[in-house]
Amino acid sequence: MRVVGVIAELNPFHDGHAYLLRQAKEQCGASYAVVVMSGDFVQRGEPAILDKYTRTRQALEGGADLVFELPVRFCVSSAGDFAAGGVMALNSLGFVTDLCFGSECDDLPLLDAVADLLWDEPEAFCTSLNRHLRSGLSFAGARALAITDCLYSDSRTPLAGRQVPDREECQRILHQPNNILGLEYCLALKKQRSPIVPHTIRRQGMDYHDTGSCVSNDFPSSSALRKQMIENDVPHLCLDDFCAALGYALLFSENLCEYKDFSKDLADRVHRLLPEYTTPSALVEACGTRAFTDSRIRRSLIQCLLGIRQSGMTMPYLRLLGMKKEHSSKMPLSLVSHSTCKILSRLAGDVSSLSEPARSLLLQDLSASDLYRQTWCRKYQCELPNEYQRPLIVR
Repeated sequence: MRVVGVIAELNPFHDGHAYLLRQAKEQCGASYAVVVMSGDFVQRGEPAILDKYTRTRQALEGGADLVFELPVRFCVSSAGDFAAGGVMALNSLGFVTDLCFGSECDDLPLLDAVADLLWDEPEAFCTSLNRHLRSGLSFAGARALAITDCLYSDSRTPLAGRQVPDREECQRILHQPNNILGLEYCLALKKQRSPIVPHTIRRQGMDYHDTGSCVSNDFPSSSALRKQMIENDVPHLCLDDFCAALGYALLFSENLCEYKDFSKDLADRVHRLLPEYTTPSALVEACGTRAFTDSRIRRSLIQCLLGIRQSGMTMPYLRLLGMKKEHSSKMPLSLVSHSTCKILSRLAGDVSSLSEPARSLLLQDLSASDLYRQTWCRKYQCELPNEYQRPLIVR
């Protein structure tokens, strides 16, 4: 039996995600689709526009059979660590046979070959990467150039003899968001020596960053949907809703470099600007440079807010957020016995079975969700159940 895994944010869930889940099952011949989803904070360094429970229900209605929460330390990390955490989660379940992801290029052999290059890290690649980093480029930009330098200059790379697009097209491919994540998934599978088989499906509809009208498009982008929700005043959270909490965290952090993505240069810039701090979005804009992208700065700020000092490259537990009703007493939950991590489905009872280090990591997730809940309740003058009061979602 085949079980396909999908790593996603679903921020928010849309028709493109439903299409991916359908195609993933069909392409892989899978009986079940398992989604590992970001919780209440996402990789672009912002709160999710809708809470994880709403998005879990949407995913189950849209084709997912099981939805697990990706620990927050991976959710608010770089693309590489986000992908590594997602692959680690699927590996730890023990029953996932395939990984399916969307990409703009739909060229798995190319992504896999580039992943070979990044895994081997030949001297020519490292030299080129360091040269581009010294020129002031962001890591992502420098790496894309280093990859193409190797592709078209060094016949000894792992890509030698493979059919590749021309240099300009390759640069375009390596800068597209879903291709970048797909490359990281392939690399993570290699680094973790995973038996899971990768597959990719071409992204449909609007481009990832396209914020145009959703009305005339069958597959609107998440960016466009978030923009539409904000313009229509649909209840949501944004980074500036955490203005006071973030300001407090920055003021009382003795060493910003302790947090995962803060470099000394970025920490110095933030410290210089703190006396003029008004909102997170204004701080992000003021800190931006060629080397520090907005998403990198937002991630660093969120890591400070949530106290995330390292990625913790272990998966001692996974929290099950929801499942299809027809599986509540049979497969695929019976496969959980194959898992190498503890599956948390009833939080109050399961926490006591965790080791002390695992409980410490889980506390990070629970604190992040509680902060999200408190901020939502304060903004909309309402009451919501806390994490221990939330039941498993069955649809």
